[in-house]
Amino acid sequence: MQHKHPFLFIARKLVLSGAFLLTTPISPLLAGDRSESPVAIPVLLDMGPVRQELNLTPLQCSLLDDIHRSYKKRASQISAIGQADTDASLRANWDIRDLRKKYNERAYDVLSPSQQERLKQIQRQMFGGSLLTSLSEQKLLGLSQQQQQSLAAIHATEVAQLTALSCQNKAGQLSDFWKGIKQGQLQQQTSRQMLAVLSPEQKKRWEILTGRKSDLPVVHDPNARTKSLFEGY
Repeated sequence: MQHKHPFLFIARKLVLSGAFLLTTPISPLLAGDRSESPVAIPVLLDMGPVRQELNLTPLQCSLLDDIHRSYKKRASQISAIGQADTDASLRANWDIRDLRKKYNERAYDVLSPSQQERLKQIQRQMFGGSLLTSLSEQKLLGLSQQQQQSLAAIHATEVAQLTALSCQNKAGQLSDFWKGIKQGQLQQQTSRQMLAVLSPEQKKRWEILTGRKSDLPVVHDPNARTKSLFEGY
């Protein structure tokens, strides 16, 4: 079975399963920094359809496999440490973000310039408005200060709601299944709200930046190998 926009379908499936969620605010980074993406690039590049779309060579795949294994191992260790208490969780969130930035850079270095550009288009197709917290995306679209503030407010609301869902889950008031469903619904709602901040001209520019749509087949169970694209473990 094929879908018209498989990358979007994969992203929605991951969202609905609670497989990726941006649970902490994005730290301010230099506009244009290629590693600033809130997505864990080593994890994204481990997905078969993405590799096919980028036409990676066997050598590139081997290098990316090593990067992904190293990243996943370290991210899992940080995540485990963060389970201790609230302070540990906050430290772990910062450590994961630092780790993601470092490994994103390493993953990008494996790609050619044209592959890097296509990867950016794939991210926009998969994650939609959620990427608009990226300073480089804001710069490309020419967002005003007011628009940036609106996006920050939407993101802050999302973080607060995600935190509330996690608290309900830990207290036994919300099952893992319904937590995942509600997280997915919230992420999609946030994405729509962020895209609504754009002007008509900026929306047209955004559509152009997403690039051509792919007709690759859908991964049947992306979560089997990839637990999280935003947290990266």
